[in-house]
Amino acid sequence: MAMFPEVVTPTTTFVVAVLIATTAQMIANRLRFPPILLWLLAGMALGPFGLHILHVKTIEPALHTLIELGLAIILFEGGLSLNLKELRANGWVVGRLIIFGPLVTILIGATTAHMIADIDWPLALLFGAIVSVGGPTVILPIIRQMRLGRNISHVLTAEAMLIDVVGAILAIVFLQVALTPDISGLLITQDIVLKIISGSLFGLAGGYLLAKLLSSSWCKDVEIRTILTLSSAWGVFLLSDTISSQAGLLAVLMMGATLQRMEVHDIQRLKHFKGSLSMLLISVLFVLLAANMNLNVLIEYLYPGLLIFSILAFYARPLSVLFATVGSRLSFNESMYLAGMAPRGVVAAGITSLFALILKESGNVQSDMLVALVYIIIIVSVLSYSLFARPLKKLLAIDGGDDRSVLIVGGGQIGAEVGRALGEDREVRFLDLNSEVISGLKHSGYDATCGNALDPLYWEIVHAEEIGCVLVMTGSSDHNLLIARLAHDNYHTPEIYVAMQDDDFKKHASVIHQLQTRRLFAKPYNFTYWNDQAHRKRLIFESRIIEHNSPLIGQRMADTRIPHGIQPITIIRDGLTLIPYDNVIFKAGDEIKMLMRPERIQDEQPLILPASSEKKISS
Repeated sequence: MAMFPEVVTPTTTFVVAVLIATTAQMIANRLRFPPILLWLLAGMALGPFGLHILHVKTIEPALHTLIELGLAIILFEGGLSLNLKELRANGWVVGRLIIFGPLVTILIGATTAHMIADIDWPLALLFGAIVSVGGPTVILPIIRQMRLGRNISHVLTAEAMLIDVVGAILAIVFLQVALTPDISGLLITQDIVLKIISGSLFGLAGGYLLAKLLSSSWCKDVEIRTILTLSSAWGVFLLSDTISSQAGLLAVLMMGATLQRMEVHDIQRLKHFKGSLSMLLISVLFVLLAANMNLNVLIEYLYPGLLIFSILAFYARPLSVLFATVGSRLSFNESMYLAGMAPRGVVAAGITSLFALILKESGNVQSDMLVALVYIIIIVSVLSYSLFARPLKKLLAIDGGDDRSVLIVGGGQIGAEVGRALGEDREVRFLDLNSEVISGLKHSGYDATCGNALDPLYWEIVHAEEIGCVLVMTGSSDHNLLIARLAHDNYHTPEIYVAMQDDDFKKHASVIHQLQTRRLFAKPYNFTYWNDQAHRKRLIFESRIIEHNSPLIGQRMADTRIPHGIQPITIIRDGLTLIPYDNVIFKAGDEIKMLMRPERIQDEQPLILPASSEKKISS
């Protein structure tokens, strides 16, 4: 018996699903747990086979459309988020993964499903194709929280994005086989080629035309830009699907990747809009699809599903990775970690539910079994990979983000100068709201993004999970600490340095200690003064080497006296650049690089003075 009166309107069902999905997302973020599992469990518990709060039957006629449009936006947003530069660097591994992975998974998955669950061969092949897709909605949070090495994180991300499309196309082919068992191999090959060609061409053309429109005077308004992007993605999806069924999935992914490569003004705002819409669609779809599942069938096939998952996880996945990583730049331990990560996500769930509706309409009696097996694979993979990602990383000693990479946030012209100095032996990236500074850095070949560092979207754009060190140099100490908290809490950045205004260091001492940040420059930083001096071109570079008889040797940088008008920016020690902060202990041979006003220089004058005798006594 239902706990609540019968709900008959589709609107109520949809709104309730949105509220459930949002609540689950908030709880998952609070518990630092993948939200996909809570979406699934909430949908099952509140659906017709649970408490019967979600009456999915009322929205079933529109479910097909919701799934298709949702998958289109999810994959379009995935294309926008692809790191094409790193994809090229690891393209050989990713290419082999998206070729061998689905083939091996289909072969082994179909065979085990047929033998263990007694599912018919056509549906077994369809099952293998569906579970060959990845789970970017699960992989991306794992990568962010685990701080994996750069190569392995980009391989996992690119594979999860691209394999969705490959698996979806193969699933469409095997759906046709299941619906028309007498179809010839030649027709299957022709259908695959048609989907790839039409999807690629429409995606490339659609992305190019959309980029041109967004760069024109017709689309200056923010609302028009976002609406045009959304409608264009759906339009290309529909057009490609008209030519060849489900080719639209490849088309929207190619469209997003093409748009990312074009010089589109304010593309970050478009990514933000698409990311929010994608998250909403993912969460609601998961809740609705889980609620629509027959729990009795799920329980009946739980043991076969667990057995099939074990075979896929411990045999099919390692075999695919072995084929893909032979001769690659990945180490053996990285390859092993790659073999241990293969969660499934919303695309697998969406395709399964969509195809189950089609199979039911054709009278196939095993469609519920197909849904149950796929959902068991999704739930177990999300749970197991999320729980074992960190222990597996420790066991295999996988390195985190590059400890010599630096992200400089704010700072304007002085931030640019600090970055150039650090760039002698580090990879430096910039995130700043100053478009003039960012434009100059881009022209010089630096990885620079114009955006608000308080918006987590921009941290995703600069791939903050790869960064080993963050320097926060805006003109507000409060803003600097908020940004530092974002880096600390969301991306677990190992080293965080914040520039502090006069007297703010003592005021915020407890927060600084809590975030384990360091005061940049070991002195108060006057943002307005230094940027004004840089803008007026009144500054020069100067350096001093600490001699073997220098009184600075052994002194903590915060205890030394750094006069007004002198700004240390880096310390070079044994050929490596160090970042100046309070607890740096000076050694003989250190070279201190500084920005300063030229009138501060006098022949043989030491620019940084040792601590005064009073300070030494007090310390």
